[in-house]
Amino acid sequence: MGADWPIEYEDLRPHYEQVEAELPVAGQDWPWGYETPRLLLASVSRRFPHGLCNHADQVGRYIMVQGATQTAGRWPYELRMYKAPPPEISSEQFYETDPGRGFARGFSIQTVSPMPIGWAEHVLADGHWGRALREYMRDYNHWATIGVLNELLPHPDNRITLADETDPYGQPVARMDYTLSDNDKANMAYSTKVITDILHAAEAQDVLTIQRFAHLIGGARTGSSAEHSVVDANQRAWAVPNLFLADGSVCPTQGSANPALTIMALASRLAQRMASGAAMNDDPAVRAGRTRSVAGSRR
Repeated sequence: MGADWPIEYEDLRPHYEQVEAELPVAGQDWPWGYETPRLLLASVSRRFPHGLCNHADQVGRYIMVQGATQTAGRWPYELRMYKAPPPEISSEQFYETDPGRGFARGFSIQTVSPMPIGWAEHVLADGHWGRALREYMRDYNHWATIGVLNELLPHPDNRITLADETDPYGQPVARMDYTLSDNDKANMAYSTKVITDILHAAEAQDVLTIQRFAHLIGGARTGSSAEHSVVDANQRAWAVPNLFLADGSVCPTQGSANPALTIMALASRLAQRMASGAAMNDDPAVRAGRTRSVAGSRR
């Protein structure tokens, strides 16, 4: 299959521009998972009537988030949680699968130090308003917060599609459909109990718990075949051989940590392989990730 270039796009003026590049790289300023699938789905042509690289109906699928429950405890003495880095202490004790817990995968635990505005959002999410909100805000220095990041599993029906609504430039915005599986719900319930028990064991006088989510990734995942993924082991699109994706959309699983460093590492790895030529290796075993791509090898 050939490459679909040059690229035409509309800038903010608005004005149509055209770009020609031997090896275009697609990514988004905020490196999570919905704008890249949106861009691919909106890029239709005679060759790709359902969106660029969407020949196997994989673009937009397997969107993932993390469960990110936070529990705060109150003590009689001042703690001033704002003085510490937010994730100052973390634990991966519950990260791996333990069959005895009744669900696959796990979660990490970390300290969280919301600043006053974030603390107000926490209190509001627990249902407090008006006078009660003011009292909790005055009491801010007596609270400390811990949170979790749950590894929630990838499912094909959790996906990004194009909505009927359009943005100011007439382009369809992204629609996200997401449902927690029974495994995800069990993971989140177990982790919530763990961090709540920690605060009670530390003799917290009061506890506030909020359910939340974080770190959207996926939607153009890496895989070993064109039928079940969008890009190969070098983040190279299966359907357009000189197109690469360099953001969180390529992640096939979520993990239990902020994925930002992983995304940066993947972008650095891709840049190195593009510079050496290894990213264009057409060996099926290399593309599937079954053997390592050698720098400078272009077949």
